[in-house]
Amino acid sequence: MLKKLVATLALTSLAFGSGLCFNPYNHDYGVSTKDMSNFYYVSYNRNKEIVLHNGKLQLDKDVSIKLLKYIAKGNKALVLMKADVDYLVFYVECVNGKPQTKAAEDIGSYVDSDFSHPWNVKRYPVKVGFYKDGFWTKALGIDGGTYHDPEYHCNYETAYFPYKLVEEHKTDNNPPHKNKFLPKRVCNVLVKQLGIGLP
Repeated sequence: MLKKLVATLALTSLAFGSGLCFNPYNHDYGVSTKDMSNFYYVSYNRNKEIVLHNGKLQLDKDVSIKLLKYIAKGNKALVLMKADVDYLVFYVECVNGKPQTKAAEDIGSYVDSDFSHPWNVKRYPVKVGFYKDGFWTKALGIDGGTYHDPEYHCNYETAYFPYKLVEEHKTDNNPPHKNKFLPKRVCNVLVKQLGIGLP
């Protein structure tokens, strides 16, 4: 039995990352939509367990969560998912050979956008990655375009999630971030391409 377990862990490690102990595409992340207070879909379904099968979870007949990509670094993984217009990132760590979801974040809740979700375009895609002291997310937010503020503002914003804040469960309150405001001309082109505009 022990040999079989060791062999299974070895195969999982080879397939999904040098230190990973789980298959990101078929996994119970141990998180419910109700645990993600900023997740847009939570207003429709307050208690849906996030369990992927073949990289997908059907939330209702119209909306599903799909795994877009994952990044492994040693015994840690970042799993990027999409649900309708929301982008979610799960930080999972293998502890004593067992996966533990340490953080589950709605990327859009940290992006300065009047549209309450980030935009994923070829030149400015939604990204996730690791740095020395934690992990980061990067996404494009667009705000403005209202009668009070007719000009659009595009910010390709990076949010940082230090492991220390993750362990203390303090990532819900505006994590450290870095702004990268795009030139007005570039922003206006993006707005036009995305079909954003006043009615």
